[in-house]
Amino acid sequence: MYITELSTTHSQTQLQRIGQGFCGSVWAHPFPDVDFRSSALVLKREDGGPGRSLLREYQMHHQILAALQASKNVPAAYRVNIPVSFLFMDETSPHWASILTRLPPQYTACNASVSERIMPMPQNVRQLLGHRFWGGDVDQVINDPTNEHCLIRPYLGRTRGGQQSPSDTRPRRLRVFSLRNFPLHLDQITELGLPADEYAMVMADTLAFLHWSAKVDANDVEFVLARCRTQTQPEAASESHPGFGSREFTSGAIGPHAMWILDFDCCGQLTMDEAGVEQAAKCFWRNDPFYPKPGSSSPDGDRLWEVFKARFLRASQEILQAEDTAVQRLPGRLMNRIVETRGAWAKSPTG
Repeated sequence: MYITELSTTHSQTQLQRIGQGFCGSVWAHPFPDVDFRSSALVLKREDGGPGRSLLREYQMHHQILAALQASKNVPAAYRVNIPVSFLFMDETSPHWASILTRLPPQYTACNASVSERIMPMPQNVRQLLGHRFWGGDVDQVINDPTNEHCLIRPYLGRTRGGQQSPSDTRPRRLRVFSLRNFPLHLDQITELGLPADEYAMVMADTLAFLHWSAKVDANDVEFVLARCRTQTQPEAASESHPGFGSREFTSGAIGPHAMWILDFDCCGQLTMDEAGVEQAAKCFWRNDPFYPKPGSSSPDGDRLWEVFKARFLRASQEILQAEDTAVQRLPGRLMNRIVETRGAWAKSPTG
C-alpha cells in the first residue's frame, strides 16, 4: 500500500530524480501531478558511493521515530518535522516489478527505501531566491524543472563573506546556481529578515532530542526549510505526523514554512559518557555549517552561538531531569568540548 504512488498502478509517467547524494538517488512523482493535500512519497535508491547503507539509514530513522513516540515531552516551541518512514526494499522485493518501468531503462532493483516527501518551496520563493542571489538569467533558473524541488539549507554557521571558523574550509562561491538544497547563509538569512534566532533554537532543541532521547550522534544530519505539512498539525507527535513543537515559521519573505531533519545514514549510537561527548563534539564540527559556532568572525555569529548554547542546555536539562547527576552533566561538557575543539576536526573541501 505504501508504494502505490510510485508504481505503474498510479501512473505510467516516468519518476523524476529530485536529488542525488553520497548514499544514492532520490525519485518522486513529477510536478504538477503531486497532490499537496496528501502525503506524497519519495523513493531513495542505494546507488551512490561505496560504504553507504540505506538499511542502516532505515534502522536509524526508525530508532529516532521510536524515541519520539516514547518521549512524553520534547522541549520545543517551533515545529520540527521528521519524514515518515514507510518501507525498506532489497533487490528481491516484489514491489520493484511495478516501479522499475517508471525509472530509466538502465536502472535495476537494489536496496531502497520509501518515505514521506518533503514538499519544496513554492515558485514565489524560488523567484525571490533567484532575484536576490543570482546575477544571471533568473527566468531560466525558475523554469528549469530540476529546480522545482527547492529545499533551503539554513547555514547559521557560515556567511558568504569569509571563513567562519577553522573547521569550515570549503569553497564559498556557487559555480552553478541551483535551487535544489539551496545554501542560505547567515548574512542572507538576515538580509531576508528570516528568524535566525528561532532557527538556532530549533536546531538546539533537535540536537538535544537526538543526543539524549534518541541516543544518536547526529552525524551528518541535514536541516532544511520547506513547506509545512498540509494536514492539521497535532501538538503531540503521531505516527502520521512525526515531529515536535507546534508553531510554524511565518516569515513574510518566504511565507509559512517549517524545519525538517533528514539523512540519518551516517548517524551512530551515542553512549551516555565522556566518550559519547567526544563523539558528539566531533560530529558537530564535521557536519555542514547548520549550527551556529563559537569563535565566529561576526558579532551576529557570536550572539547566535550563545542563543544556541543556552537553548541546548535548557532543552537537555528538561530531557535528562530524571537521569543521574553524571548524565545530567554531559550537555555542559559537550558545549565546553565544542569550544575547546574548535578547528580540531576540519571537514575537507570535498565534504
